[in-house]
Amino acid sequence: MRVFKPVEFTISGNVPVFYLDLTRRLFPTIFEESNDDELVDVDDWDWFKEKAAAIKPGDALRSLRTMREMKQKELAEKLGIEPRQISDMESGRAPISKKMAVKLGKALNINYKHFL
Repeated sequence: MRVFKPVEFTISGNVPVFYLDLTRRLFPTIFEESNDDELVDVDDWDWFKEKAAAIKPGDALRSLRTMREMKQKELAEKLGIEPRQISDMESGRAPISKKMAVKLGKALNINYKHFL
């Protein structure tokens, strides 16, 4: 059994909303106001690397779409595809190509690399 010690950290700057929302969902108790100016790059933390690596492209798509309160049909219309294709990508039944990732990134206003 792994035991984790409590940690404190600050997230600031140009952090993609996906990571903020994911972090907020995984660790709801860490979001408090602080005036501490010490900066640590979260990308260097092992727990962050593990969590980020475990997110499948379809899961990222579903999370981002729902965070933006979009229905599959709405996103499909923006992309000019059928809603079933969104469902297939989210469930992992269909891969997300780089070309589609770029389109999704533009439609959801996020870096396309989240979908690869």
